[in-house]
Amino acid sequence: MKTLVISLVIAATSVLNSAFAAAPSAGFAYNADTDSTGVTTQYVYKKTPDGRYLRHHLKHCYTYDDAHRLLSRATLRWDAASGDYRPAYALHYAYAADASVSVELALWNPQTEDYTDVREKAVYAADDRGITYQAYEYDAASDAWQLTRELATEAALLAHR
Repeated sequence: MKTLVISLVIAATSVLNSAFAAAPSAGFAYNADTDSTGVTTQYVYKKTPDGRYLRHHLKHCYTYDDAHRLLSRATLRWDAASGDYRPAYALHYAYAADASVSVELALWNPQTEDYTDVREKAVYAADDRGITYQAYEYDAASDAWQLTRELATEAALLAHR
């Protein structure tokens, strides 16, 4: 079951990445560094309007656990004034024993110099009836997560493990 949830999340991400990368009008170009765990760094460049040159835009840094599951993706934005990438936000992935996967969006906190300003999270869970998606926003006033959206699919799985 856990493998199914992870596979579905990765498949959805791959489809979106392929759609955006294949679009000729997107105006972006990509380059990646890889190792045995997968992609470690992905560079995103903006194309100039005439399409002849590339300009720095984003840098994604990926970390994986021992099972080669994605743990985090940190996104850095290009700062032309300093000529370097500056931290912007990170997505943190957590895998639960009940085969659910949660993804938290954390903004860069310059005071602590870490991705600690958690604003949103999504939880994906699968069972033999389908997949459930829940979106949450953090409410600092009440110091609690507020459910903002919930979607469920009713699709029976074709195979059971």
